[in-house]
Amino acid sequence: MTPAYDVDVAASNTLTILGCGTLGSAILFGLLVSLTENGSSRGSLQNGIASNGNKKGLSNGHTHSPSDQDFQKPTHFIACVRTPQSAERLRAELSRFHHAPVTIVQGDNVRAVQAADTILLGCQPQDLESCLGEPSLTKALKGKLLISILAGVTIPQIEGILHPSSPTTKPAAKANGSTRSQAPTTIVRAMPNTASFVCASTTVITSTSTATVSALHLVDWLFATIGTVTHITAGQFDACTALCGSTPAFFALFIESLLDGAVALGLKRSEAQTMAAETMKGAAMLILAGESPDTLKEKVATPGGSTIQGLLALERKALRGNVADALIRCTAAAGSLGDGHS
Repeated sequence: MTPAYDVDVAASNTLTILGCGTLGSAILFGLLVSLTENGSSRGSLQNGIASNGNKKGLSNGHTHSPSDQDFQKPTHFIACVRTPQSAERLRAELSRFHHAPVTIVQGDNVRAVQAADTILLGCQPQDLESCLGEPSLTKALKGKLLISILAGVTIPQIEGILHPSSPTTKPAAKANGSTRSQAPTTIVRAMPNTASFVCASTTVITSTSTATVSALHLVDWLFATIGTVTHITAGQFDACTALCGSTPAFFALFIESLLDGAVALGLKRSEAQTMAAETMKGAAMLILAGESPDTLKEKVATPGGSTIQGLLALERKALRGNVADALIRCTAAAGSLGDGHS
């Protein structure tokens, strides 16, 4: 059971996920897992999640340090879906969280956006215009923070849909907040991955000069809660979408191939899966600890040993070139996902 929540009343500290599909759900569940681990009561949500997020940290020389002083952390979530089946799926998956502060809204994006101050855009790239192009939704987004996790869709493309004839301007600060409805939407682009579900996402973020420090602190906090955060330039985004967003499928395929070989050698698939995944995890931890991939490879591939024979078999099939080519092709495909939104 989720607590009653009136989406007709605009509330602070509310995050709406507009298009709560696979990735949006992974982010939502990751946030809920994090706050469950750090305190189950609503009163302890903020401090608990912040503590977990600070452990994850930021990378790539990012200088923003998420602070409790300059932004409001969400304490309630609204998940928007289109079909009754999606709503039922989400409701079933949320049942494992005790009194999760989540409201599921089906087919009424405008009300869900009106009730939030931060919106996570998670629809399919091809549905962007139909999702955001509705005038009442565009109006509801005015003065709010929109975080896009759409692959291949740039910030200028989203701006072109939300306010095509108005230059982006910073709203004048007023104590009563009356400028919010007149201010343009602040847009930040992020690409997390499916490991958000287990708070192990690698998220890349880019923004424009119009994004405020407090908005960036909120975005940093949000994604640091479910993994690590790296800030990049807009020009690097498609490559990072492939490297961070798509490669979990590459790694899964590699493990699946190892499992086939293990089964052929007489091992149980379930046991082999645990061993292969843990071995990949261990190798990744060594690299994250500072070991270079080539040094790790040389340490394992001792002279005259069995490992070098396996490596040679992989190289004879051009593994290195094929993997690099796969990433290049994936990057090109990511860039084309937003075609048609100019």
